[in-house]
Amino acid sequence: MHQIVNIIGPTFFAVLVGYIFGRVSKANLAPLIDISMYIAVPALAFSSMFASEIVIGEAIKVWAACLIIMAGTLVAALLLFTGIRQKHSGLYLPIVFTNFINIPLPIIYLAFGDAGAAQALLMYIPQGLVMYSLGVYVASGEKDMKQGLRVMMRTPLIYAAILGLALNLLHVPLPTVVVGSVKLLGQAAVPLMLLILGTSIGRFRLTQIPLTAAASVLRVGGGFAFGVLAVWLLAITGVTRSVVLFEAAMPAAVFVSVLAAKYKNEEELVSSVVLATTLMAIVVIPALLYFLA
Repeated sequence: MHQIVNIIGPTFFAVLVGYIFGRVSKANLAPLIDISMYIAVPALAFSSMFASEIVIGEAIKVWAACLIIMAGTLVAALLLFTGIRQKHSGLYLPIVFTNFINIPLPIIYLAFGDAGAAQALLMYIPQGLVMYSLGVYVASGEKDMKQGLRVMMRTPLIYAAILGLALNLLHVPLPTVVVGSVKLLGQAAVPLMLLILGTSIGRFRLTQIPLTAAASVLRVGGGFAFGVLAVWLLAITGVTRSVVLFEAAMPAAVFVSVLAAKYKNEEELVSSVVLATTLMAIVVIPALLYFLA
């Protein structure tokens, strides 16, 4: 338990600081978000992929597990909305798309090191491709696939992760000064992501409680259930198994609230699910670390 507190304590402290800052300040977060998403996080993605021992067969299993989790939660959401005879195209977003980066990556990095971070980033690659294409298509009311593809093409995190993975698998050496410089930039990613997350959720509100609760249970509980199914079907073991299960039970991706707001597609409800699942993580994360770490 002491080890778990040491891992999650700094994480939640940074989120809390960001939350308080977001409540008392009207500061524009756009520059920090740009620095995080275009410099720090891609640098962390590249250095983690490049430095870790990765086997292509295991990488394929991780990608398959991610797709199983997304497909499973999508089917569960379809069944829910069909059962209650309501159409919620925007609400599919926080159920299907998981926060693989802001919350879990810092914790996985502290708990499992570069090897764990590399597996977490591997999981993000297929979700990123789907979220920035089909996700935008759904958010826009099935009208804007081109916009999603443009967003995806401008996302350096995906390129950085793929480049680091390719250089790793091809055993291409890089000068120490290059590796060290990129790693230094990547170290800024963890505190930046957590501060931005805390500030963002400080501006969300809970609404439509029954529907928010149902969607949140699908995201966290359903995601974990399909994660268990995925690691069993694909015979995933070791650190990779722990990372897949941990990621599967994470909150909804904060980015989906941005998509919902941009296309005016149930933005309050989507943000409500993001907030609710993030609050659930306060209990879920220590429990997961206790059983998986």
